[in-house]
Amino acid sequence: MAETQAAPTSAATETTAPPAPAPARAKPEDQPRLADADPQAVAVLTALRRADPRLVLSEQEAARLAPAVAQWLAAGIGARQIIELLTARLPDRFLTRPAGILAFRLRQTPLPAPPPLTPPAERLPAVLPFQTCDDCERAFRAPEPGRCRDCGPANRLRAAG
Repeated sequence: MAETQAAPTSAATETTAPPAPAPARAKPEDQPRLADADPQAVAVLTALRRADPRLVLSEQEAARLAPAVAQWLAAGIGARQIIELLTARLPDRFLTRPAGILAFRLRQTPLPAPPPLTPPAERLPAVLPFQTCDDCERAFRAPEPGRCRDCGPANRLRAAG
């Protein structure tokens, strides 16, 4: 009969590799807080879900993306244009969290050129104040008191009557 051989129980075979360390998580104080984020940038990020209902962000994700959106806002890009740039041509299905796609787009999309400066408008004449006609008491606009155009100039002679 064959003898069954017991597995060796030496100390060398029983020792296993030390357990792998847990992935390092950022401490709560190291993570960005939503309260510290630019409120206008957070408003843009929360408005994204109205454009695409799949773009729901957690508080932590919104706080992490807010500085990039704030840079775009500071560059003179409007909230509506940012929403259009971030939601244009999104895939049908997301393989990752929406925050990852938005972070990539915020990081890789070049800032659009600022809108062209409009030339200064020609100076419009100031609105003239109301004056009261010296003859008929009618109100009219003129730079100085005098007579309205129906009464005519002050040196016009009147017919004797």
